[in-house]
Amino acid sequence: MVIRVPALELAGYLEDLYRAAGMSRGGARTMAVAHVEADLRGIPGHGSRLAPSYVAKLRSHQLNPRPAVQIRHDSGVCLVLDADLAPGPVAARLAVAACVRRARRSGVGLVSVHRAGHAGALGVAACRAAARGLVGVVAAPTSSASVALLGGTGAPVLGNSAFAVAVPGPEPDQPVVVDLAAASSSWGRVHHRARTGQDLPEGYALDAAGRPVRDPHQAAVLLPAGERGQALAIVLQLLLGALTSTCPLPGGGEGRALLALAIDPARLGADTAAAAGDLARAVRAQGARMPGDRAWAHRTTAHRDGIELDDHDLAALITAGGPDVPAPHGWPRPHPYPVTAPMEALS
Repeated sequence: MVIRVPALELAGYLEDLYRAAGMSRGGARTMAVAHVEADLRGIPGHGSRLAPSYVAKLRSHQLNPRPAVQIRHDSGVCLVLDADLAPGPVAARLAVAACVRRARRSGVGLVSVHRAGHAGALGVAACRAAARGLVGVVAAPTSSASVALLGGTGAPVLGNSAFAVAVPGPEPDQPVVVDLAAASSSWGRVHHRARTGQDLPEGYALDAAGRPVRDPHQAAVLLPAGERGQALAIVLQLLLGALTSTCPLPGGGEGRALLALAIDPARLGADTAAAAGDLARAVRAQGARMPGDRAWAHRTTAHRDGIELDDHDLAALITAGGPDVPAPHGWPRPHPYPVTAPMEALS
């Protein structure tokens, strides 16, 4: 069974869930907004279904509900932060806000974050800079290797690093945005396909024995999107490792890195909104989409009709809340269901 939940109602429940796990009101709201925005934009693998796993990590102290974020280095334009195991969406919001302040002052701001949690949908954070008229870039390495090399042994070598770029467009609330994993897919999308009965496209994954597989339940290792995708994955891994002072060969463990960049195009005499408008007209005239078009269309529909939650997601959310966070009136009460949101979805 699938029900549709109003975005504000879901956000309110998630905020209460994170408050009950020990987070501050502001931190809990940041987490709720990040999840709901991912759901609204059609990225359920990084949406509210991950909340039970985040909450479990907060309660087990793998993540810090009230982190004491510290400045390690500040050169004015560049900033290095220790996130004190803050949940990733909280660390990402702080990093982008710091980038925006520096870009307003100096034209560019760059923030490297150490010891953060999984950041979720990076495009949500990047769009915060674009909403202020700045180009936003957010990138994050993963903590464990899960991507094999084309023509290799099938063993995972690279992490499935992710990056997002958001460029202000003609509509201030709908920037041109790309949010991609370095491999052919994020693990969140793999798990979403498994839950919705969809096969993986050819060439996306290998099973535990290194054989090509399309059944998402059997996917153990991801593959790059062709030779160019592999080159991008390697370079992204190298840059993130170097610029965040983390190992370029991920070995697991908590405490991830994050890199955020904001650029003020006005300092370069650039008008990205006008340029994006011209390019969008040319692209759409050919029947193609601009990056972000599908997400913004999905957001409009989901805001109107509600966010879809299936039995499993709903039960996991209600179980995570327990007696302290009662589900909103009108949510069906499924039988108690264990919290089984896969931890690997957070990689």
